[in-house]
Amino acid sequence: MGLVEKPTNPSSTLVTTGWYMLPEDVFHVCALLRPSAEGEYQLSEAVGLLMRAGHEVATVRVGEHVNVNRPEDVERASKLVRREW
Repeated sequence: MGLVEKPTNPSSTLVTTGWYMLPEDVFHVCALLRPSAEGEYQLSEAVGLLMRAGHEVATVRVGEHVNVNRPEDVERASKLVRREW
């Protein structure tokens, strides 16, 4: 099992909403990645490498989903996370 970025034929109906809490090791893993055809680095690939290296990956349910597109969205999301933890 692993994370697949925008699969053509998804193997399940599970999705990630793009919110991650990662260990500092993710920076070392990101240095191993190559950009996609679109020139983007896929965080899902870094998570996959962390999983293969033995890091535990788990889902965390936060009360509600918040799009973080504007500065006020960041503040709202921060308040929700602080409330949960």
